[in-house]
Amino acid sequence: MSDRNLSILRSHAKGAIGVSPHKMALARNSQVHATLSHRLLLSGDRRDSLYTGMFLYWYIFQSAELNSFKTNQMSPPATKRACDQCHTLKEKCRRPSTTTSCERCDRLNQTCQTTRNLARPGRKPRDARNLSYNLPTSFLSSVTRSAKTLDLSSCKNTPYPDLYLPIDKGLASNPALFPELDQWERHFLNLMKDIVAPSPLDKFLIGPSFHESNHRLFVQNLLRPAPTSILKHATVACAAVLLGDQDAQYTKTSVEVGHRRAALAISGLRSLQIFKEQDLVTALVLGVSIVTFAMHVADGQPVLISRYTLTLVKPVYQTILGMDPGVMDLLMCLVSTETSECLLRSEIPTIRVGERDRCNVVDRYLGLSSSLFAQLYDICEAGHLMKVTGGRMDFEMVERLDAIQDSLEKWQPSSPPDSIERFTQPEIVAMLAQAKILRLAALIIVHRLRYPYGQRDKEALQISNVITAEIDMVLKFTGRPIPCTAIAYMVACFEITGTEARAAVADKIHEVVTFSRQSQLQVMRTLSLAWDARDGGNQIYWFNIGNYVRKTSCT
Repeated sequence: MSDRNLSILRSHAKGAIGVSPHKMALARNSQVHATLSHRLLLSGDRRDSLYTGMFLYWYIFQSAELNSFKTNQMSPPATKRACDQCHTLKEKCRRPSTTTSCERCDRLNQTCQTTRNLARPGRKPRDARNLSYNLPTSFLSSVTRSAKTLDLSSCKNTPYPDLYLPIDKGLASNPALFPELDQWERHFLNLMKDIVAPSPLDKFLIGPSFHESNHRLFVQNLLRPAPTSILKHATVACAAVLLGDQDAQYTKTSVEVGHRRAALAISGLRSLQIFKEQDLVTALVLGVSIVTFAMHVADGQPVLISRYTLTLVKPVYQTILGMDPGVMDLLMCLVSTETSECLLRSEIPTIRVGERDRCNVVDRYLGLSSSLFAQLYDICEAGHLMKVTGGRMDFEMVERLDAIQDSLEKWQPSSPPDSIERFTQPEIVAMLAQAKILRLAALIIVHRLRYPYGQRDKEALQISNVITAEIDMVLKFTGRPIPCTAIAYMVACFEITGTEARAAVADKIHEVVTFSRQSQLQVMRTLSLAWDARDGGNQIYWFNIGNYVRKTSCT
């Protein structure tokens, strides 16, 4: 570097502080500074490194000062960064400083940390997304090359045949199809789309006969154009947690991807308004998808999502009855989720499905049992009335319970005439067993609304033994559990008092309840709390059992 340039550099560096904004502006606009800074960056002279750094600092500092001088405002203070958990969920992160734990992480007993990299300002290019996780090596090859791809060429029995698009190459190799998804999200969707039966989605179904139509619905949700693109968020969230629940290598990443997309899906559900039938279908699919995600994560609150969605569609319930039966199946999935919790809490569900609204119908989730939910609604209503009146058993309540019990004893599942041809023998066995188990569990609940635990135990225990025996029979005969019977299993197990007998039914939870690991943990916690309450000598009726097994309200 020449002595003249070095002299200029030293003079600027020594005078870095105290230069007036007007003089600095002239210097900044000078071609000399542009040329000099370029030469300094190219210079390899170590002796001048100190002055080079001082000059660059002076240049940046004075540029910022000039901007402040022009706007006559001070620069805003640096904003606090949200922790990783709140950032992923798009939640408000409240904490006094970045070194302390935020309110949300404290409440949920989660590790509060901020380890993610600072994002560059401005819009991110679609082809340059930075992943905070690594894809498995198998992703670099065709992960489902040998898998049987679902045939979408046939649009029979589908309410939206015009929405099918060719995706034979797989979602992972078609980033243009979903440019807003990162590689991990496309990876999850590709696995779910091409996976060979049994699919992770099949565990929700009453039988394998519904596999193709249910899988088609999953793919269909991905291909619907705007404004129903919000379904993609829910579908990605579901795909992530379903695969994460099934395969340990995906667990950590599935939670990150799932929570991010579920937050967007919930936001879409909150802003959704129903003006036409398509909006109604969107609301139901969105609700079922978010509930599925919520039942796979801790503190997911599936009942709140079910109740919100059912409240949204309740004004147009009669319209749903006249639509494709598959739409009503989606509604019944939400009704089942909410009703199961309302039974435990003695609260009133959002929608009462009429006795004749689901006759001669095979529900993909509830089989032949969906018409029983009218009686389950009435039980919830009676239990709620007893809860708010302190357990008052007046003549009117006696008559109400008698009517419910009489209706349950007379109820029989009704099936369409072609059931024998449509379904396999194991599926029919599972459907009949599901209906029987739910009906018997309802009879136990009515019994416990009349009599507390510890009184008239013999009758209830006999029904309990029939329920557990029926579940064991189906497991042996079909090799798969009965969906939507977790509430019935808990009702039956509440009656068990012996230590060994309790241990035996607790050991079978992972076979009976297969919806998710979180569902299994929830059932185990509920049984443990109920048994502790019984052993404590408390006088427990069904209408107040929620005080012992549920600590918070679902409203």
